[in-house]
Amino acid sequence: MQPHPIIQVSGLSFSYNGNAVLKNVSFTVHDHEFLALIGPNGGGKTTLLKLLLGLLKPDSGDIRIFNEPPSRSAHRIGYVPQDVAINKSFPISVIDVVLMGRLRSHQGARILKQDRKAAQKALEQVEMIDYQDRRIDDLSGGQKERVFIARALATDPDLLLLDEPIANLDNASRGDLYALLKEINKTKTILVVSHDMMVLSTYVTAVACVNKDVHYHDKAEITEGMMEMGYPCPVELIAHGIPHRILKTHED
Repeated sequence: MQPHPIIQVSGLSFSYNGNAVLKNVSFTVHDHEFLALIGPNGGGKTTLLKLLLGLLKPDSGDIRIFNEPPSRSAHRIGYVPQDVAINKSFPISVIDVVLMGRLRSHQGARILKQDRKAAQKALEQVEMIDYQDRRIDDLSGGQKERVFIARALATDPDLLLLDEPIANLDNASRGDLYALLKEINKTKTILVVSHDMMVLSTYVTAVACVNKDVHYHDKAEITEGMMEMGYPCPVELIAHGIPHRILKTHED
């Protein structure tokens, strides 16, 4: 079956206060891809996600999500931002956090039976249903991240965007979380911002390096062009459990 385009970006440029963040970016993401966005800090990865979500407006160019502008396709997108803020002094439960994901599709002031069922289904999907009545602050970092993913899944989106979901996790929790995302990828298209090179050879299906431009590659590997564009110094890559060092044109 011919892959179907989910995200189409053409000639996209964006700047903050006159400083270019993304310049003339074009790429396409097809259904059921698991795309890792890599690149240096300040290269535009988070900005690109916000543009895809319709939270920012491009200076020029075009974005189509499911062949619609982002503002019309937002209901089909789940989003897990970086550093989700939860007030530790507020005794909110896991199920209540996930129910927040239902708010945008909720038409009434009360939580309905179908909202709770959808939240519980999302918790089952991330293997956290047994924790639904626990306080969110009592969970480990990896468990919290699973709950935030469940919140994004509560409306059953077709596209899932995640910004650095493993930033504060240990190595074992990182592997577990990406294994979960790979399972979710069987039914949903996923874009994840990550600095963890281990995901490239093990979990994802495509890689894009973001550094003002976007260098897209439809294989789970880093090309020489990506390294030249995104990283001025040697970078450690974990491929199949073996450390590799990737160099640019200068000597180590």
